[in-house]
Amino acid sequence: MARLFDSYEAASEWYSTSDYKDMAWYDGFEEEQLIEFAYAHGSEHDGEDDLVAAFLREQGEDPDEYGL
Repeated sequence: MARLFDSYEAASEWYSTSDYKDMAWYDGFEEEQLIEFAYAHGSEHDGEDDLVAAFLREQGEDPDEYGL
């Protein structure tokens, strides 16, 4: 399966221009973790919300609390 983002830089650009940049994240959130997750797993998910929800679950967070 092809990667959604062909480079870490592409995933970083996606995050920096997305609405997720301004989202109220959990304490200890590091944007690099989400970018790395998006780069590595982006093609496994159906859209941005599904991708971010999977990241939140991996971090032990409830996506419903973020409206996802």
